[in-house]
Amino acid sequence: MNFRVSTILIICIASVLLAGCTTQPAAPYGTVTSPAIPETPAPVSSPVPVPGAECTRAEDCVPAGCCHPTQCIPASQAQVCDMMCTAVCAGPLDCGAGTCGCTDGKCSIIPAGKGVPSPAGGTNITISSSPKRYSPILSSAPGIGLEPVVSGSSRANATFTWSTTYGQFLSWNSPDFTVNELGRTAQNHGEKIYWSFTDPTTSTATPVTITVTATDTASGRALGSATVTLDWESAMWVRVRE
Repeated sequence: MNFRVSTILIICIASVLLAGCTTQPAAPYGTVTSPAIPETPAPVSSPVPVPGAECTRAEDCVPAGCCHPTQCIPASQAQVCDMMCTAVCAGPLDCGAGTCGCTDGKCSIIPAGKGVPSPAGGTNITISSSPKRYSPILSSAPGIGLEPVVSGSSRANATFTWSTTYGQFLSWNSPDFTVNELGRTAQNHGEKIYWSFTDPTTSTATPVTITVTATDTASGRALGSATVTLDWESAMWVRVRE
């Protein structure tokens, strides 16, 4: 070969070698995608059962008994009620005085607020009480005086039904101021009524719940209700809970 042909061959070989070094590698066939890992849903929180608890929420508790129950029990122990009950407000769960709830793993009565207005009438009732501390062994009064305080309606047109979970009601009015025993339920038209007891309590941990329910005397329509709670200081002393 002459010099010119040799030079052209060298240039061609160099071009081929340079092209091979700079060529990008071919992309792999297709694209491989890793499967998505599903997210684990957050656990739904639920009440943590207390060891030995009979409930974790209010729905686990129901009234004990059919007529005028005085305590609450687990729903699993509920009995079938197929009897007629007297139409009076005689217990702490009657006439909206309270509901069953769960407190510290135990079914218990949750008293309603001191003033419970009727949705229909808009009447609000509270109970005025005096003295705030009482014992039948050291008192000049026959008992704790109780009187309904009504707003949004006329007290003169209402009948008031009283009930208590312990003790009894008394009347002590002019002109002779004779003490009359009325029992654990009583009715009046808004005048002062008294609560007292004679026997010492066997459980100072169980408070006394007093309930008054007002109804319209003419129509019988419920106007509202209120409660007052008495706590035991000892077996023969009570104090009005504020």
